[in-house]
Amino acid sequence: MVINDILFKTQLNYQIQAALDEPEEEILDIKDVQNINLHHCLFSDFKKAMEYVREHNKDYSFSDFTIEAVKPSPADFSETKKFDFVELTDYAKHTAITIGNMALFSELQKIASAAEHFNYNVSSAHEKKIGTVLSFQDYNNYFISQQPDTFQELGSCVVGGGNEEAIKITATLHESSTDKHPIVSIRSFSLNTNTYLPNIDIIDLNTIYKTNASIMEVFAYMSYTDHLHEKFNASFDKLLFSGSIQVESLEDMYSKHYDLSTFDYLNK
Repeated sequence: MVINDILFKTQLNYQIQAALDEPEEEILDIKDVQNINLHHCLFSDFKKAMEYVREHNKDYSFSDFTIEAVKPSPADFSETKKFDFVELTDYAKHTAITIGNMALFSELQKIASAAEHFNYNVSSAHEKKIGTVLSFQDYNNYFISQQPDTFQELGSCVVGGGNEEAIKITATLHESSTDKHPIVSIRSFSLNTNTYLPNIDIIDLNTIYKTNASIMEVFAYMSYTDHLHEKFNASFDKLLFSGSIQVESLEDMYSKHYDLSTFDYLNK
């Protein structure tokens, strides 16, 4: 009994001393990460950016394992090679859906939201729209309409993969969009060839035939609706989870249809 007490006290003292000797983790400062461009950076910089968002915002509670899950395949990865981690995060989410790992997808969605938050609230390297500047003095005699931010992503997703070409589609506001007349521009990017596809879809949301909207129109409509409610990808991702539609290729985005009036009814 005495020996057991000695062993217990020795182990306890060891654990206490180890905890005291362990160096405290340094809290990242904004100047440590503000020059990181998540569209073109090292994995170590991406990880640092995600850690900064996690440290300074309690809403982002993802694990280090989830950050590691965004890494490209070992054959392509190098610590000294720069990647577009915004696109890689979208691709990882798509892979999680494909293999049916909804728990991983949920965690990766947190990474995607953290990256979005970082790009628009922290990074000075992220390209932002420059406001209109007048070259004259008498501002009061002129009205300058507010131009939409055509750089901010309203939503994105990856379709294809496996036997099909993996395509990332991204929705942004078109330059002619207004609050009363919203117009969404959609670009498609091939992850296989690392190039943009030539065609750009320009969708006037007011002219969509909602009872039989193409999935591309649904994506544009839901992305814009989420944007108005300060969300990102929530509605379209939820639609994909539900199994109501199956999108396996870019062609499916045009050939398959969905009734948007159901979405409007549920979101009144």
